[in-house]
Amino acid sequence: MISRRLYEVKEELDAYIREHGLKAGDRLPAQPEFAKILGISRLTLRECFKVFQKEGILRTVNGAGTYLCDASCHLSNTVNELIGTGTLIRLSGYQEGAQIIRMDREKPLEEWREALCLKTEDPVIVIKRVRTADQTPVAMAWNVFPEAYVNFEEIRERGFGTSIFAYLEEQKKIHISHAESVIQALRPEDGYDREAGELLGNQVILMKQVHFDDYQRPVFFSRDYFNTDCIALRLRRERKEW
Repeated sequence: MISRRLYEVKEELDAYIREHGLKAGDRLPAQPEFAKILGISRLTLRECFKVFQKEGILRTVNGAGTYLCDASCHLSNTVNELIGTGTLIRLSGYQEGAQIIRMDREKPLEEWREALCLKTEDPVIVIKRVRTADQTPVAMAWNVFPEAYVNFEEIRERGFGTSIFAYLEEQKKIHISHAESVIQALRPEDGYDREAGELLGNQVILMKQVHFDDYQRPVFFSRDYFNTDCIALRLRRERKEW
């Protein structure tokens, strides 16, 4: 049962960190107190902490306590929770950074047309962005929008502000409700994949996503690349009886 409880404790730990605004290097409550806070036994907490230490999430100093690991940039997220990369970085206690590297108006590729329900002649805005945590590149994205959803000149001059989601809500009154995502390994023959690998290193995965609004309309397509040395994408899979 420890594997199931491990996931639950990790979720509770994440919630505690967010609620109390803890950052890398901050000390957690003593184990007896923390076990009471989480509503678990000290033995379960101790076993879970051992796993978290191996994963680089926590660091225990004998006689001094347990701390959020500050040795490296290690971010985590559940794949089934739609959360922006910038938010993920901030909640993990790091200084978020974002830079638009390139922005073009192009004819849509077949993949983009199918994902966004576009016609061949419908132009799209393609935006390449790099995300950093404490000035270290941890993610890269190509975001593809129909022209109706972004202002080319405005974005080129000012960027998206806090996030794409916030921009769409504030400027276009569009709320992104969910995304359909596919996780893939990188392919050496793919130009986008090669460019992401050159920037982020060898331990990179690709997540292709189509983001939908409350009316089930596809709003934008993205190729999101994550350095898995820094960002751990976790997925909870429920067993079902057939």
